[in-house]
Amino acid sequence: MNDSFDYGLDEKNRIYIVTIVFVALLVFGPAQPYGLVIRFAYLAAIPALLWLALRHGGEKLNLSPNDNDLLNRGITAAIAGMLTVAAYQAATAKYHGECTQTVRDGQGGYECVGDTVTVIGPDYGMAFMWIVFAVAAFWAATTRRSS
Repeated sequence: MNDSFDYGLDEKNRIYIVTIVFVALLVFGPAQPYGLVIRFAYLAAIPALLWLALRHGGEKLNLSPNDNDLLNRGITAAIAGMLTVAAYQAATAKYHGECTQTVRDGQGGYECVGDTVTVIGPDYGMAFMWIVFAVAAFWAATTRRSS
């Protein structure tokens, strides 16, 4: 194949993948047993190393602009699917957590100041939120993009 047609992983997809990994580490990464210094270290180090690996390894991939667009849409569609599963699990859960006492936070919202207790039944509010995010991700994956 002619080398002038090899494009590699584009910058948009590299940033998108690194952002997804960063958010996953931020939300699901361990914090308690290690402390904030270790948390900040891995929140900076892992995305930086991944970005460098995708920067140098992504150039070797034989991806056209159309392939990069399909990769971006595939990742976004997979996220929509995961959000749909999360909505289903929240809507069919046997238990969920609720706060025992809330106060106004001065910005129009509420803040939990009581304990979080486990109550019987599904969390339909959370299921609705997951479905809204899933629809937004599905819409982003399927809409026509301008060239």
